[in-house]
Amino acid sequence: MKRMQNKFIKNCNIFDHHPYKEEIIFLSEKDRDLRSLFLTYSSFKPFKRKKGFEGLVQLITEQQLSVVSAKAIFDRLKKLLPTFDPESFLKETDLNLKSTGLSRPKIGYCRSLAKNIISGDLSFSSIHKMNDEDLKKTLCRIKGIGNWTAECYMLASLNRRDIWPVKDIGLQVAVQRTKHLKKRPTEDEMIEIGSKWKPYRSIVANVLWASYD
Repeated sequence: MKRMQNKFIKNCNIFDHHPYKEEIIFLSEKDRDLRSLFLTYSSFKPFKRKKGFEGLVQLITEQQLSVVSAKAIFDRLKKLLPTFDPESFLKETDLNLKSTGLSRPKIGYCRSLAKNIISGDLSFSSIHKMNDEDLKKTLCRIKGIGNWTAECYMLASLNRRDIWPVKDIGLQVAVQRTKHLKKRPTEDEMIEIGSKWKPYRSIVANVLWASYD
């Protein structure tokens, strides 16, 4: 264990320009299973999405789809909309939106989101000031936005440091590999395992996604 720790400290200079250098060192001291992960994927990049309507629509698009499929659909959607805002989205016909590959249920979810923003029922300037739990509850009141989407919005769009999307299959598989588990961990097991990584679970999620991809 001491040899592994010395190896990590010796190689810490590779993180000199990493935005999460302090968090990486902190996490690696708390859990030695993360040390080799950070060294192997030292150039991992944070999962990023835009704030506001566009970021949430992209995350809705990504629900239960592969990265490649979701990107293709979202790219077509961006080309379709003259301006990526709620008003432009609501003006498009279902037929045009379906032509991008966006499913009928997801079109409905995005329309619901757009209407909530236009009506003022959802104010980004207000929710961005909320704590994690209140923000998640507020977003989850909108049809089509569940825990995964709300958590990924906080992690990828707002850069909050302690978000842990336990429902994410990719994270579950990556945790299974990193922790050498026989089975993919359940959501309850993910919560328990992740508790050791507070208050920087978002950083762990990012490197685990890098290892999964």
